[in-house]
Amino acid sequence: MSEVSHDYVLKTLIVIVLALSAVVMTLGGYAIFLREENRKSELIIEEIRSSVLSQGIDQPEQPDNPVQFPTGTQVVRETISIPETQNFFLEAFDYRRLILNSFDFLAEGSEFGYVVVEEDTAFKLCVEKGLGKYFITRVGDSFGVMFLGKNPLDGLYDSKTVYGIQLVSHTVSDGIAPQVMDLRSAGYPAFVYKSITADGRTFYAAVLGVFPDAAAAREYSSSVDVQALQRITGWNITDRFPRQLR
Repeated sequence: MSEVSHDYVLKTLIVIVLALSAVVMTLGGYAIFLREENRKSELIIEEIRSSVLSQGIDQPEQPDNPVQFPTGTQVVRETISIPETQNFFLEAFDYRRLILNSFDFLAEGSEFGYVVVEEDTAFKLCVEKGLGKYFITRVGDSFGVMFLGKNPLDGLYDSKTVYGIQLVSHTVSDGIAPQVMDLRSAGYPAFVYKSITADGRTFYAAVLGVFPDAAAAREYSSSVDVQALQRITGWNITDRFPRQLR
C-alpha cells in the first residue's frame, strides 16, 4: 500500500471514530436528560399525591356512608334513597333513562307480570326489579310495566297478558338488534322478541311497547310518528300490527 493510500485510510478511520464518539456522547446526554425529566415527573406526582391525601385527611368527618380505603382516607359516597341491593342509579322518574335500562331482549315463554299504574308506582316497581328486569311504556296518562319473575310489590295485582306492536321480524337477532338499539336511544320503548313457530322455526321480532290489550296497542300505533321510526330504522313499518307476547 502506498503512503498516500495509508494516510487516506488512517484519516477515514479517525473520522469514523470521532463520529461514533459524538453519537455515544449524544445518546449519553439524552439518557441523562430523560433520567432528570423522569425524576422531576416523579417529584411532581408525589407532590400531587401528598396534596390530595392531606386534603382528604384535613376534611371534617362525613357521616353519610363513608367507604374505607387501605390508606385510611375516607371518600363520601352519594346517598341514594332506594334499596341498596338493587344498585339502581336513578333518584327520580326519568322515562327515557328507564327505557334505556329496561331489558332489550325477551324470549317467548319467559315468566313475567304486567301492570298499568301511575308514575310513582311504576318507578318504584322498576327500582324494585332492577336493571334489565323490567320494561316500561307510556299508556295514556299512566305507565305499563312488564317485569320478569315475581311481583315485588305487595297489593299490586299483575296480569299475564300483554301486547306489543310488531314492526318487523327476522330469522337472526343481529338483523334487527342495531335498529332496536337506535329506537331506544331515540326514546322509543323497543326490544327484541324471540318466538318459535309451530313447525320449529325461530323468529326475532322488533317490538314497540307493552300494552294491556290489542286496542291499547293499536291506539299507540296510530299515534306514533311513522316517518321518524322509518328514518331511524330504515324499515318500512306500514304493515306493523299488535301481537300478543306469551
